[in-house]
Amino acid sequence: MSLPLQGVRVLDLTRLLPGAFATLMLAELGADVIKIEDPNGGDPTRRLPPAVAGQGLYHRLLNRGKKSVALDLRVPASRAALDRLIDTADVMIESFRPKTARTIGVSAEQVRGRRPRLIHCAITGYGQQGPYAERPGHDLNYVAEAGLLAADRPHAIDLPRMFIADVGGGAMSAVAAILAALFARERSSDGASLDISMHDAAVYWMMLPAARELVAEGAKAVGELPTFGDHACYNLYETRDGRRLALGALEPKFWRGFCDAIGRPDLAARQDTGPDDQRALIDDVRNVFRQRTSEEWVRHFHGHEVCLSPVNTAADVLADPHVAARRLVVPAGAGVRAFRSPFVAEPAALTPAPDLGADTDAILKALR
Repeated sequence: MSLPLQGVRVLDLTRLLPGAFATLMLAELGADVIKIEDPNGGDPTRRLPPAVAGQGLYHRLLNRGKKSVALDLRVPASRAALDRLIDTADVMIESFRPKTARTIGVSAEQVRGRRPRLIHCAITGYGQQGPYAERPGHDLNYVAEAGLLAADRPHAIDLPRMFIADVGGGAMSAVAAILAALFARERSSDGASLDISMHDAAVYWMMLPAARELVAEGAKAVGELPTFGDHACYNLYETRDGRRLALGALEPKFWRGFCDAIGRPDLAARQDTGPDDQRALIDDVRNVFRQRTSEEWVRHFHGHEVCLSPVNTAADVLADPHVAARRLVVPAGAGVRAFRSPFVAEPAALTPAPDLGADTDAILKALR
C-alpha cells in the first residue's frame, strides 16, 4: 500500500516530546525518519519515567518507525556526516533555541544555504524572534503565558495532565506546516523555513476564549455560550457510584430529549435562564444523576439523542468497543500498545523504537 509521504526523508534533530510526536506522525504517513542523537545518552525520553524493561515508555511510544543515528555534532567528522545526510533530506526538524541552533550550525539559514529545497522546521517555545526567543520553557509555561490555564482552569491550582502546547502546539502545527510546505514545493521547487512556536499556537487557540477582549473598543459583546460549567445543559455530573457523566445537550432538541428521558419535561423551558436559576437547575440535575450508577445511566440513555457520555479513564478507552471497531490501538513492540494516527485509515506498520545509534553504520555507509 502506498502512503502519502513514501519516499520523503526526514531528519529529526529534536529532543523530548514535541518534535518526536511530529516525526512519529510523519513516519505513520510513510516518511523515512532518521533520528539524529547525541552518542552520550541520546534523546532524554530514553530515560524519562515511566519505564518498561529499563526503557522510557515515552521513547518507545514516540520513536516507533524511526532509525537512530548517533552523531556528536561537536566533532568535525560527525558534522561532515550530517551535511551528507542533509544533502539527501527533504525535511529537517530541530528544537534548539535560536542561538544554540546557530552555534551548532543547524539553523534554517545555515542548512538551507547548502540545500535550498530543504524544508527546515524549527520547533521552539517562543519562536525565532521576539523578546522571549531565547527564554527556556516547557509546556506549562507556554499555556500559562498564553492564557489557556486561566481560561480552562480559572481557580484551579492542580496541573493539566495533557501536554497541550507540546503536542497540539508543537507537533500538530509542525506537521501541518510541513505538509503544506511539501505541497508548495511540488509547484515551486523551493524549500521553506518554518518557525513553529508552541507559545504562538497556544495564543492562537485563545481566539475563542478571548473573544470578548478581541472586540474593538467601544463595541459590546452580548451573551455567553453555555459551555463553561455555568449551565445545566452542558456540564459534568457525578453518579451514585462516584463516577462522572458529561452532558452536552447544547441544542434545545437535545436538552428537551434529556429532560424527557429523565422524566422531567418541566425542566426543558429553563435551558437559557439566568445565573441564579441555572445554579438551582444544576442542583436539580445533580440530584437526578445521583440516583443511579454511571453504567445504569449509560444503559438508560442508550438510543436517546441527548449527547451524554461517560468520563472515561485510559483503561476505559482501551476497552471501548468503538475504539476497537476503529482499530485505534496498535502494537508498539515488546508488549506495549499505542494509539494509531488519525491522519490515515491504514498508517504505516511501524518498527519498534530503535536502540541508540542502531542504524548509524548502515546509513552512513550508504552515503559514501
